[in-house]
Amino acid sequence: MIFTVMLFVVALNPAAGSAQSQSCTNCTLYAITELNLRQQPSLDAAVLRFIPKGAAVHRGTGAVTNGYAPVTYDGVSGWAVALGLVATPEEAAAAVVPTTPAATATVPTTTAAAPAPAVTGETRVTLTPLMLRSGPGVDAEPVLVIPEGARLTLTREGAEGGYVTVDYDGATGWVYADLIAREDEVG
Repeated sequence: MIFTVMLFVVALNPAAGSAQSQSCTNCTLYAITELNLRQQPSLDAAVLRFIPKGAAVHRGTGAVTNGYAPVTYDGVSGWAVALGLVATPEEAAAAVVPTTPAATATVPTTTAAAPAPAVTGETRVTLTPLMLRSGPGVDAEPVLVIPEGARLTLTREGAEGGYVTVDYDGATGWVYADLIAREDEVG
């Protein structure tokens, strides 16, 4: 699972995870996409805060562990995906999330635009094209591809292994939680 996260982040920006973001300590780095600030260096660890794209974080001392770097954001210390951090705000602003041919080739996308759900505390936005799956894992059967920027609704029926249950245009399933964000966190 960590490997999948790393592949995703490298796809966001191949320059991400440069020697600067991997080895600097007591320096300032910037998020190339919204990241979760986790309590421990693990995909299963509790999320303490959301780090918005472009936000500055303080890279603390300590080694990268399980692909996570020790950082402090908004006065809270935790762990963020190391490859999601770059050395300058310009690099963070230039990061573009590509549509991956592999993701769109495996499952056809819906052709009609999905009606936007009512904006509530349960509404989230996808940060990249995102696979809706039948279960909580990369091996679970794909249901459909949710386009980047689409609104979906948390169903609160399950959360496991970094995945949460959602409803998108009447289809329910599991999505990877680090790839969705609250609308007020998307700039």
